[in-house]
Amino acid sequence: MSRPLTSLTRQTPAGIPYLAPEIQLLFKAKPVPLAKDEHDFATAVPLLDETGRTWLAAALKLSSPEHPWIERL
Repeated sequence: MSRPLTSLTRQTPAGIPYLAPEIQLLFKAKPVPLAKDEHDFATAVPLLDETGRTWLAAALKLSSPEHPWIERL
């Protein structure tokens, strides 16, 4: 799943860059998520915009079609 390089990071109001949450969640998406990764998913998903949710769902379907997070997005 490709994305423009400029969309990979975000910035805090103080100007500190961080990885876009949907991308970080993709890195955490193991076949059987660890408890800490499941917690991060449950915490981050309600904060994702529609674009982030759609991108994460498509990336998971491509990389791990049976992943349990897909149906929750």
